[in-house]
Amino acid sequence: MSQGVGLGFRTRLIYGVGEVGEGIKSAALETFLFFFYVQVVGLPGTLTGAALFIALMFDAVSDPIVGDWSDRVRTRLGRRHPFLYAAPVPLAIALVCLFSPPDLATFPLFLWLTGFTILARLTMTLYFVPHMALGAELSRDFAERVAIGGSRVFFGYVGRLVGMGLGFAVFFANREGFENGQLDPSAYPAFAAALGLLVIVFVIGSALGTQRVALRLAAEHPASAAKGDGGLLRALGRAVRSPSFRALFGAILIMSTYNGVQGALALHMNTYFWRLPPGEVQWIFYASMLGFMLGVPLARPAAHRLDKKVAYVGSIAGAVGLGVGPTILRLVDLAPPNGAPELLALLIGAAFLSGAIGSVSVVVSAAMVADLADEYDLKHRGRPEGLFFGVVAFCRKASLGVGGAVAGVVIDVIRFPQKAEPGAVPADALERLGITYGPCVAVVVVFGMLLMIPYALSRSRQAEVTRALEARG
Repeated sequence: MSQGVGLGFRTRLIYGVGEVGEGIKSAALETFLFFFYVQVVGLPGTLTGAALFIALMFDAVSDPIVGDWSDRVRTRLGRRHPFLYAAPVPLAIALVCLFSPPDLATFPLFLWLTGFTILARLTMTLYFVPHMALGAELSRDFAERVAIGGSRVFFGYVGRLVGMGLGFAVFFANREGFENGQLDPSAYPAFAAALGLLVIVFVIGSALGTQRVALRLAAEHPASAAKGDGGLLRALGRAVRSPSFRALFGAILIMSTYNGVQGALALHMNTYFWRLPPGEVQWIFYASMLGFMLGVPLARPAAHRLDKKVAYVGSIAGAVGLGVGPTILRLVDLAPPNGAPELLALLIGAAFLSGAIGSVSVVVSAAMVADLADEYDLKHRGRPEGLFFGVVAFCRKASLGVGGAVAGVVIDVIRFPQKAEPGAVPADALERLGITYGPCVAVVVVFGMLLMIPYALSRSRQAEVTRALEARG
C-alpha cells in the first residue's frame, strides 16, 4: 500500500468531493425533515421524533455491519466501490418519497416516515462507511492521512451548506400566498428531487474518480482484501483488547453524547437564555459552520507539531471552552446584557472560533482510526478499516440519540417551563439551564479526555507499525 508519496492533491480532492452527498443528506434529514412533518404535514411531534429516533438507532446498528461487509468483499471493482455505486440512486428515491408523502392517516404516515427515513439512512451508510474506509486505505503516511480526512470533512460541510442554501434561498423563499416559504407543501418535492440529483452526481463522480486507485490497492494487496478473520464479533473482540482502541472510542462516545446534549439544548439557550430573535440565531449557526470549514486546514499542521493525540485532546478542550465560555461569563455576570450588539458579536465570535478549533479533532480522529487499523493488521493480519469506521459511526449516532434523550430529561429535572414565551421564564430556571449547558457538560468532556491517556499510537509508534507492515509485504 502506498505511503502517500505522490498521492496528489487531485486524488484527495476527488475523494473528498464524494462527501458532499453525505452533507446534503444530513441537511435534508437533520434540518428540514422534522419541521416538514410537524408544521407542514401535521404529524404530531412525538410521533415524528419517535420515527426519527427509530431510524437513527437502526442506522447506528447498520454502520459496523456494513463496514465489516465492505472489509470482506472482493470484486473486480475493489472492496469499497460496489457500495459507493449502489448507494446514491436509492437514496435519491428515498429523499423524494420522504418529502412527498401521500395523504395518509396518522399511524400510516408515521410508518411512511419511519420506513423511508430508515431507507435513506441505510443507503447513505452503504456509501458513507466504505467511503471513510477507502480514505484510510489511500495512504499510511502519518501526515497525509490527516489531509485526506480533512478533505472529506471539508466537503461534508460544503454539502450541508449547499442543502441548506438551496432550501432557504431557493425553494423556500417567500412567495405569494406563503409569507414563510417553508410552510408551502408544494416546494418540498422539487427540493428533495434537486438534492437527490446532486447526491447522485457527487457520489458517482467521486467513485469514478477514485476507481483506478482502488483497483491499484486491490492489486497490491489481494490477500488482505479477501482475508476474513472469523467474523465481526471476533474482530471487535480483538480490537477492544487494544488500550488505544478503547481510549479513542471511549472518548468519541463521550464527545458525541456531549454534542447531542448541547445540540438539543441550543435552541432553548438561544431563545430563552440569550433572548435572540430567529434572524440572529441563524448567524450563530452559520458562523459555527464557516469556522469549521476554515479550520479544517489547521488539522495537518496541528498533528505534525503536536502529534495526533495532543492535537485531538487540545482541539476538543479549546472548542468546548469557547463553546461554553459565553454561558460561563453570563453566570458570573461578565457577559454583555441581552439585546446588546456586543452580545451577538461575542456569541458569533465564540461559535466561529469553536468550530474552527473543533474541526481539528474531527479530522484527526479519522486519521487515528486509520492508524488503529494498521496496528490491528500488524497483530492479527486483516484490514478492518470498514469495521472500525462503522463502529465510529455507531458510537456517534447512538450517543447523539442518547444525548438528545438526556437533554429531554434535563429540561424536566431543572423544571424548565413548557410553552413559555421568551422573557417569561423564571430567572432560577434560566440559571439552571445555563449551569447545565455550561459547567456541567464541560465537566463531562474533561472525563472523556481523561480516557485518552492510554492512547499510545504516537508518530514514532505509527512509523514502527508502517515499517513492520511493509517488511511483511
